[in-house]
Amino acid sequence: MFFQCDLNHQIVFGNGTLEQLPQLMSNMGKNVFLTTGRSAKQRGLLGHLMELLKDFQVLHFDQISPNPKAEEVHEAVNLLRQKAFEPDVVLAVGGGSVLDFAKAVAASYASGKSVEEVFGVNNVPSALPVVAVPTTHGTGSEVTKYSIITHENQKKSISDSKIVPKLALIDPVLTYSMPDEVAIDTTLDAFSHLSEAYFSALCNPVVEAFAEKGFAYLKPHMKNLGRIPMTEKVHDELTLASLFGGLAINSAGSGVVHAMGYPLTSEFELPHGRANAVLMPWVFKFNAEVKPEKYERMGEMLGVTDLADYLCSINEQCGFMEQIKAVANQVDDNKLHQWAEQVVNNHRLMNSACRKPSLEQVIQLYKQALFLV
Repeated sequence: MFFQCDLNHQIVFGNGTLEQLPQLMSNMGKNVFLTTGRSAKQRGLLGHLMELLKDFQVLHFDQISPNPKAEEVHEAVNLLRQKAFEPDVVLAVGGGSVLDFAKAVAASYASGKSVEEVFGVNNVPSALPVVAVPTTHGTGSEVTKYSIITHENQKKSISDSKIVPKLALIDPVLTYSMPDEVAIDTTLDAFSHLSEAYFSALCNPVVEAFAEKGFAYLKPHMKNLGRIPMTEKVHDELTLASLFGGLAINSAGSGVVHAMGYPLTSEFELPHGRANAVLMPWVFKFNAEVKPEKYERMGEMLGVTDLADYLCSINEQCGFMEQIKAVANQVDDNKLHQWAEQVVNNHRLMNSACRKPSLEQVIQLYKQALFLV
């Protein structure tokens, strides 16, 4: 047996740990490029961050879309150069989009390359250190080597260990104000990370341990998604599940679900976790033909007899099907063929897929998910 895990980062987890930020960053330099979402100011989070960072020189940027765009990365890098601000570290405080954006800026600025030039696998010559403080649970971006950026209406990825945050400061209290609708989507994103890493061709005993621990934290709360408001305890445990999902995909990658989900998000602005959720039942059935033991084991861990049926019921429970019907009404055979070509040509994700579908099989999987045929 041979496997490799990249775990070269510091993780600080716990309620109230945000207050430790100045101390934890004390050896990282004085110039901080702070990236947040637009809502940070309205929520009072930005003011609190600026108070914590009062002994640092801070340049703030918050013009970040829910699916960050390449041109926004250009804008941030150009701002740094125009201001002659030489950051020692990029501090990202926000959801997965903010964290992915920060990692892309760190790579583009330090390498002197456009973000388009660092798309792909191991194309980052150098990157600024990143500190990641997630305010949502789901993406696991605080501990991964991935950054997903929209370019020309397609999801593009940077995959490079140089952009893994040096410090992941995870304070579950920051997730307590998440709207439940957002938390549902991000929870399903975490589920997709745990599941795809577990099925992955690159899965190993360490990844299995991460995934199984993540499922243990998720299991009690899946049945209540979309039904009852989330409590602080639920947010605490979902934050842990998200962390384990990030650790799992950082070594094993994701797969066909993510590759198929990207066009749904890019073209219809379907939330990433929701797009994945709609696809998971059908892709996991497809995977079960080569990994039946993993399919059965996941069902056992979740306490269900059939994994795909269970995931279909979760989608109905969360009220996703009307939106999926609306998307399906705008999709024709040409569109499905175009998407399928993107999927089979996504070499990073196909490399980690336990079963690599043909073009025709991808089209059929889309039809099953969107048209239930």
